[in-house]
Amino acid sequence: MRGIVTPIFGLLAVTAIVLGILNGTVWKPSTHVDAHARTKAAYVVTDPGVLPLVDNRVTMRVDAASTGTAAAADQNSQKPTVCMALTTAKDAAGWTAGHDVARVRGLDDWQTLSVGRDTSPGKAVKSDPGVAFQDSDMWKQVTCSDSSVSMSLKTDDPQAVLLVAVSQGSPSLGLEMLWERDKLPNFAMPFYFAGGLLALLAVLSATVFAMDPVKRRKQTEPEQETEEPPEVSVIQALGSAILPGLGNRHSPASGRRLRHARGQARQGDPGPPPRPPVVIDPRNRNLVADQQEGGDRRADDESSTRVISSQEMASYLARLAHEGEEERP
Repeated sequence: MRGIVTPIFGLLAVTAIVLGILNGTVWKPSTHVDAHARTKAAYVVTDPGVLPLVDNRVTMRVDAASTGTAAAADQNSQKPTVCMALTTAKDAAGWTAGHDVARVRGLDDWQTLSVGRDTSPGKAVKSDPGVAFQDSDMWKQVTCSDSSVSMSLKTDDPQAVLLVAVSQGSPSLGLEMLWERDKLPNFAMPFYFAGGLLALLAVLSATVFAMDPVKRRKQTEPEQETEEPPEVSVIQALGSAILPGLGNRHSPASGRRLRHARGQARQGDPGPPPRPPVVIDPRNRNLVADQQEGGDRRADDESSTRVISSQEMASYLARLAHEGEEERP
């Protein structure tokens, strides 16, 4: 399992890091966004929110061609006057009421503007011939020029719009909007983060996760050797019953003997070799002597197992207590 999961995590980590490098170099977004479009209308207006669509710094340029092929061939033909004004959507709708308007709605892609044609709502009002477009007090900023005009802005107001007006007819207009981005989106960082996480998973799957759980648990929990309690002899048990405190005493040699015995058990000491069985030939036995020897042994057993008197028992216990007091430090 480790030979399958670890290479998969490693391959995914390398892929994510490579994609991060590509997004930080080759696929890095450009700081300049330049979009173009062409339209034919007397008025051009941007929809609310289009100016700060990419960044708050934007430049709009409008180029107008001369009217008619004959007029274009004539060097003395009058060039159309193009005016551009910064205003609000409400004031732009009031000025263009009832006229054909080309609207810049946004971006089709990073190089193309989305432009639509419609008629501004409202009834057309005959403007006062004494008030020119550039002289109106409805604009926050206005500029006019022959054939082409441009305006650079820095605005965060989503309601701000640009209104372009052409004084003579409806020539073909070339529109261009240029944004300068101060902060570029960092598309490489998520890939770097994913690559680091996948590399960590690959290392863990090859080391910790591949270890046997029992072995891992043994490494985390050290072995603790439990010391066996020393054995209590018959004399110590009898002494603890007669004199409290005497039975708890044990000679220092007992602990050493126990440790020595445990050490031999760990080292696998087999002890003395077993003696072979003794074969007795009944033909070589003297039955009369065996009977006499058995009678003597029974007599010795009877003499050794006689009942101990109370005086002998008291004398033995007193001697045992005296020996225990002498052994005390």
